[in-house]
Amino acid sequence: MQVGAVGTEDDVAMKICDLKKCCTTKELSHTLSSEWVKNKLETWDGRKLGNCSDILFTSGASTLEVAVIKSIKKKKPLEITSIVLEVSPSSDKKKIERFKCGTYKFGGTDKQKTNFCLKEGTSTAPKSITKLSDLENYKVNNVVVQMGDDGTNDDVSLEICNSKSALSCCETGELSGALSNDWSKNDKETWKNKDLGPCKTKTWDACRGFDVAVKKKSGKDSLKVSTITLELADKTNAKQTQKFVCSAYNVGASDTIKRNTCKLDSSSTLSCPKPSSVTTKRPAATTRKSLTTTRRSSGSSTTLDSDNVVLKAFEVQVGQDGTKDIVRAKVCSYDKKVCCETLQLNKRQGNNWVRNGNATWPGTTLGLCKDKVFPTKTRTTITNLLETKLVLTLNKSGNDGMKLENFNIDAISAVGSQKRRFKCGKVVIDSKSNKATKECYAQFPKSFGATTKKAKTTTRPPFRSGSG
Repeated sequence: MQVGAVGTEDDVAMKICDLKKCCTTKELSHTLSSEWVKNKLETWDGRKLGNCSDILFTSGASTLEVAVIKSIKKKKPLEITSIVLEVSPSSDKKKIERFKCGTYKFGGTDKQKTNFCLKEGTSTAPKSITKLSDLENYKVNNVVVQMGDDGTNDDVSLEICNSKSALSCCETGELSGALSNDWSKNDKETWKNKDLGPCKTKTWDACRGFDVAVKKKSGKDSLKVSTITLELADKTNAKQTQKFVCSAYNVGASDTIKRNTCKLDSSSTLSCPKPSSVTTKRPAATTRKSLTTTRRSSGSSTTLDSDNVVLKAFEVQVGQDGTKDIVRAKVCSYDKKVCCETLQLNKRQGNNWVRNGNATWPGTTLGLCKDKVFPTKTRTTITNLLETKLVLTLNKSGNDGMKLENFNIDAISAVGSQKRRFKCGKVVIDSKSNKATKECYAQFPKSFGATTKKAKTTTRPPFRSGSG
């Protein structure tokens, strides 16, 4: 960044976007020296780039949208004569490409200025440049929750995200009415825009779809939600509305979050641009680029990546209620298209599921589940970890209930043999149903590993920025 003839003492950060996602840097400041001094040339590398050092952007773009964000604590103006983003393929940091931005001029009370940055070698801007903000033209007017036959007294909030995104999200905070019993069974509640906390002002690109998560504290109270309906209105035309419906949330007592994908309601008609009208010059490219110099990431935070895992063992902690009955397990992929079933989980004489006992079931005891390969889908969480899911079903004979404090499925990635522990949490089987199903989640840090490598590719590898 080249500061011009006017520096500032206000705090400065950057927001960098393509048409699908954005990232935001940390405050761009030094510990021992001044920054944003007039006529000073500043270089900021991955250590200051916040989540921009992990987010991967689509390769082949001729422009990026870059905003400079300034506080107005001291109401000092600022002039930046140029910004250059240096990016490189994540597989070849020596190859540098540059995006050049224009001038940014701030008055003392200006909070944000935005420019498009052109890739070096692009002589002129495309005739039509679409801003990410131009696509975010809907607000959530109401959230209608239809409860099922199981309510809760626990505090509940919703996390609303664009589909498969961890960046374009907001959380409502606790949804609670002062004079009503919220989240009671078979109840229908409408939460108006004013009730939605940070979500009340957030704008959305409805064409990207939605995921909605129900969040509550782990306790003794379960919860069933039949449907959650997002009622959206165009921010410039309130009569232009859309509805997205998310269905079938079964939140166990020990669960803290359940996330489902929403579908456009049949009463809504959403006109979305064709992919070719919003993608970059190389829409066929499936590789991505990231703005960073110091760390590598295994995937985009707004898309799902395939990642096969191999089942290796179960680890079980029995609670206050054990059983002498026969227990079998069934493990399925996230979409339940790939499953395996064990034989009776029995490796010694006597009671294998003794109260308050701990047991490890290695591959040799798992029957057809031994070394079973499951496809998973990887998404990025709000905390910038990768997350995948398997589904566990326990079946039991007899009339004896059982309570498990923890059930973990240990696996490894099919490529790279990285450990994956899928945590299922508490499992309760009553004496009548003799069956329980749980969604089990594995979370792990991003690492540029085998899941992103391909033996052959015709697309450009993803690239990352920075100069260090």
